[in-house]
Amino acid sequence: MKKLNILSAVLFVAVAGGICTSCADKLDLSPIDYYGSGSYWKTEAHVIGYMDGIHKHLRDAAFQHTFLWGEARGGNLITTGTSSDGMGMLYGDIKLQNFDEAHTGVTGFGDVFGRLTNINLFIARVTDATYIDEAKKGYYLGQAYGLRAFYYFDLYRTYGGVPLRLTADVVEGVIDPNQLYLGRATPQEVMAQIKKDLNKSMECFGDNNSFDPNNRGNKKGYWSKAATECLMGEVYLWISKVTTGNDAADESNLATAKTHLLNVLNSYGLERMDNFENVFEAKNNKGNKEIIFAVRYAEGEATNSNNLFTYAMATGSTKDRYKKDGEKFLDALNIGNTGSQQLEYKIELYNSFDDKDTRKDATFIASYNKDAETGELSLYGTHVCKNIGYVNAQGARIYCGDYIIYRLPWVWLTLAEIENMQGGDVAAYINKVRQRAYGDNWDEETYGYKNADFTTNELAILHEKDKEFVQEGQRWWDLRRMTLTKGGKHLVFCKEGNIGTDQPVLKEETEAHKVLWPVDITLLGNDPLIYQTPGYDTYKQQPE
Repeated sequence: MKKLNILSAVLFVAVAGGICTSCADKLDLSPIDYYGSGSYWKTEAHVIGYMDGIHKHLRDAAFQHTFLWGEARGGNLITTGTSSDGMGMLYGDIKLQNFDEAHTGVTGFGDVFGRLTNINLFIARVTDATYIDEAKKGYYLGQAYGLRAFYYFDLYRTYGGVPLRLTADVVEGVIDPNQLYLGRATPQEVMAQIKKDLNKSMECFGDNNSFDPNNRGNKKGYWSKAATECLMGEVYLWISKVTTGNDAADESNLATAKTHLLNVLNSYGLERMDNFENVFEAKNNKGNKEIIFAVRYAEGEATNSNNLFTYAMATGSTKDRYKKDGEKFLDALNIGNTGSQQLEYKIELYNSFDDKDTRKDATFIASYNKDAETGELSLYGTHVCKNIGYVNAQGARIYCGDYIIYRLPWVWLTLAEIENMQGGDVAAYINKVRQRAYGDNWDEETYGYKNADFTTNELAILHEKDKEFVQEGQRWWDLRRMTLTKGGKHLVFCKEGNIGTDQPVLKEETEAHKVLWPVDITLLGNDPLIYQTPGYDTYKQQPE
């Protein structure tokens, strides 16, 4: 991907017309650019540049999508206090499920509506373009409709009903802010639009199954037809198991989910990498054969937030502890002064890995205390070594590993979940993931999974994902969607879904409404048509 930071700056410099600035105190609807002079949207290069900007905006939201919305609430992280490195923890309210109008985790619907406005403008301009051939137009529109569905699915799972803004009117000369107010649609209406956009994305892509049809060397850093099919699998599995407001779960959606995920297996040339650690190797292995879609980071351009899971050399205590071989820890990950540990996974998660499972050491490096007299080691803390980029030619660690949204093992384990719902055998899908994890130690009789009853299968899938997808933004959604028995209680309300405690992540009797997030009081006060998420005891509830 080209230097998106530079590109974004160019786009903002190119602004040639005004935009309604009063919208800033409501939803963030600011577009990448207005291009009011009429000098833009004249060539394919303009289309490509704007789509690059849309992907840059996606990267800006990647930590929110992956960690804040997808993982922080999942029960696998230490919630508050200090980390093993001695630093104060971040996002305590989110991890503790402490939500009300004053504690909303994020504000303004996560500022997603500015990103949606950019996509809406792109769709409006490119749909009418006559300067680009139909095949290329279809490819770019396929990306746009897929990404709009992606954002709205995040909003749907997080808030339920949200405003449905599907046009570029905010940048089409509307200057009266009252015309821009838009209330929350029902969950059913939002899901209907997500399905419509997914179908439109598939229609626009047509038979274009390429990850890089224009030979731009993007290494799967741009949305593709395969990404749309993964999202369709995720969406239709969700609505087969989860009721959201007036949008009732319907098990018949499993067939659609399965069809698209099997297409992903059979139509895009994907293969499992032989070595788990190499999946995340950032210097030479981005966009490898098991990646489907990833948010791109690059040295000199943008870095991810995975340094927050490591340690601090200057002020932390980890350097003074020991590695499992008994040697001083020092700077075991070669991070210099770039790291901190303001987020830490639970010891119980680390201990759930079998020692022969290669994912254990490829995901975590543990720190130990050593008894001064006996030399005996005792586990003290864990630090993430997965996806922390590389040390560059100047000796600095660069956190430029991509945030992977979809990869092949995710498809296998999602199909396993579908198979479990349909009463089938899930073992083959789970064992495809385990076989790589155990590598040379693999012995199916010893480490292979054998199909069992629904509950045993469902928990086996969850725990396989726990090991495979640390930091990849899966666990909160897994707890929301997966159930202890078929059609029964979701794991978010079951002790079996939590880690290191006999309490559920949420208490169903008093906290069921917290599966959805509240809206912040500033937005409620500024926009007369936005009402609070149902269940929160605050002012401005939707009238009956």
